[in-house]
Amino acid sequence: MHQETFKAKAYLKEGCPYSFKYLLFMTEAGLLDHIDVIRCDPESASFDAVKQKLAEATGHEATFPTVEIAAQRYLSDSDKLIEYYAKSCNIDPDKLPTLCFYKETLFPQLVALHK
Repeated sequence: MHQETFKAKAYLKEGCPYSFKYLLFMTEAGLLDHIDVIRCDPESASFDAVKQKLAEATGHEATFPTVEIAAQRYLSDSDKLIEYYAKSCNIDPDKLPTLCFYKETLFPQLVALHK
């Protein structure tokens, strides 16, 4: 019997600088085909249900991005996710010019506004 390969599910919050940082890494590293992107709109009626699902799955308050990296195995925090995918795919994030530009220029400003 053929077992289907698991594809990671990336829960990304719209407007979130951390979710964008992770998505930018995955895009620039050529890894988008490794994940299914699930856009989470804070204005949508289903947002609280998504947060509840992630909280139950991770055992802590939902944060974004959160990725189901394997069946029932979740990882949160953009830096930890970037490190996980960089290590498993042998990619040096410091050699990705767009990601570095974002992290060094726009990201600090967006985090300050996001608080």
